[in-house]
Amino acid sequence: MGFFALEEWAQANADYENATPPYWHAKVVPDIFTAVSGILWSISYILMTIKGYKDKSYAMPIYCLCLNITWEFVFGFIYGPGLVNQIVFAQFMIVDVFLFHSILKFGPNEWRHHPLVARNLSWIIVVGCAVCLWLHLAVASTFVPVVGRQVVFFTAWPMQLIIGIGCVAQVLARGHDAGQSMAIWWTRFLGTVAAGCCFYWRIYYWPESHISDLAYPFALNYVRKYGGGRQGRLNGKSA
Repeated sequence: MGFFALEEWAQANADYENATPPYWHAKVVPDIFTAVSGILWSISYILMTIKGYKDKSYAMPIYCLCLNITWEFVFGFIYGPGLVNQIVFAQFMIVDVFLFHSILKFGPNEWRHHPLVARNLSWIIVVGCAVCLWLHLAVASTFVPVVGRQVVFFTAWPMQLIIGIGCVAQVLARGHDAGQSMAIWWTRFLGTVAAGCCFYWRIYYWPESHISDLAYPFALNYVRKYGGGRQGRLNGKSA
């Protein structure tokens, strides 16, 4: 396995593309859900940008945005699961640039009670993105050989949770709604629901392709605990 497990990722993509689903919609409908999710999240990002400039503030917490843009880069262009996802992630990253600009432009005012943060927002963003990029690459290279394409799903949901909690914490900490709106929440929430529908549709209608990936870590742990291990392989126990 290479350091980035790119060969394993290419093989996982090839296996998925070449596999014949049991139902015609097992691939088509999830792609539609992915597109819907991407559109809704893009609208949410655009609304964040507009509201941020209008209120002279910013919407998404800094660490969430650092996690977000690096996740989109890693799983859109290094471990890209397909053209649809790459297009979706590319448009996310374009809007992210404007969200970062709103932080640099209006962030000092939001952090005026912490001058050290206010004066160093650009460095905080640079270091934050570097750390998050390393984190995503490390997680991907570790788990791609184990769960294949499902690593996108397994990393996306913790991201959504972090963003959701971060936005709630930010609103409560600020004590005002500058940069926020219910429209931002609804589009973000429904986009997350659509992404969930994508994955669960695949599990329900194509379980042999996706549930098997979920079972792999448990099977591996079982044979390591109760099987012959490497010595058993040398003694001829492996298939």
